[in-house]
Amino acid sequence: MELPEELVDSFASLDRARLTRMSEPARESQLTARQILLEYVEALWEDVQRSGERPDIGDKYEALATVRELARSLSEVAFDAVYDSRSP
Repeated sequence: MELPEELVDSFASLDRARLTRMSEPARESQLTARQILLEYVEALWEDVQRSGERPDIGDKYEALATVRELARSLSEVAFDAVYDSRSP
């Protein structure tokens, strides 16, 4: 399952704007929290794969695939917000 690109982009734009208004420690906290979420979701994905299932195929794990993609996007936006703010 792939989230519609316009949905991801639209939310990322709002998210990025909010993150850039936050203090550096708050942005870093957001990145940490999002990375923890992503690690958890990736572990779920790997659990499904280890059980012999293919979470990337079919509807059975569509919710997991959607949350995985969203967690990746959230982490990416926060990562960019943290490290772009450190650029000269």
